[in-house]
Amino acid sequence: MLEIMRSNKFFSVFVLSAVTFMIIISFVFWGIGPQDNPTLSYVAHIEDEKVSIEEYWRTYDNEYKKAKEQYTDEKEIEALNLPDKVINALVDRKVLLIVAERAGIITSDKELQNAIVAMPYFQKDGVFNPQVYKRALRLNRTTPQTFEAGLRQDLIVTKISRIIGETAELSPDEYKMLESIEGDNRSQLEQIFLRSKSSQNLQAYIEAMKRQLDITVNRDLVL
Repeated sequence: MLEIMRSNKFFSVFVLSAVTFMIIISFVFWGIGPQDNPTLSYVAHIEDEKVSIEEYWRTYDNEYKKAKEQYTDEKEIEALNLPDKVINALVDRKVLLIVAERAGIITSDKELQNAIVAMPYFQKDGVFNPQVYKRALRLNRTTPQTFEAGLRQDLIVTKISRIIGETAELSPDEYKMLESIEGDNRSQLEQIFLRSKSSQNLQAYIEAMKRQLDITVNRDLVL
């Protein structure tokens, strides 16, 4: 992967900014969590996919940090029920990976390469720098192979989520409401409706798939 990157200085950004942010944040916290137990434990099994205790704590620490930026009272953070929120999000992610695999959806090496070189975290003077990339991974106690495997999955989840979300359609009542609105507001409101419907479609699809899959969650490990 690095050899390909060295021969190309610029690549177009194809990952949405929100997804890129998510990937960068997950990278920053790579390796956080209990690592002194030689016996690998799993918080959840979803068919052949597993959520390890390390993956759970890495994601939990990320969510906790974001919560601390919004709330100063620890009780408010506790009210968010982060442990359940994190477990559910990780299970949903694995469900989407299973769906994507069955549908033959993959991330090509070129797509992976484009995503990495587009990250400011790995750039110097606005250009991807292999040495910065390797040093950043080393500081975060991970390897290019491990990081790229996780990033490849992130991109697959993004793809399948977009595909499912794009099946959303507005209801007759929503179209009727839009027809009564004039000017730019109509277009903006339509986009808001579609984003909301897309999110609802995605979650409904995930919940439907959960009922068809063999899922075991061991909440006692983290609660």
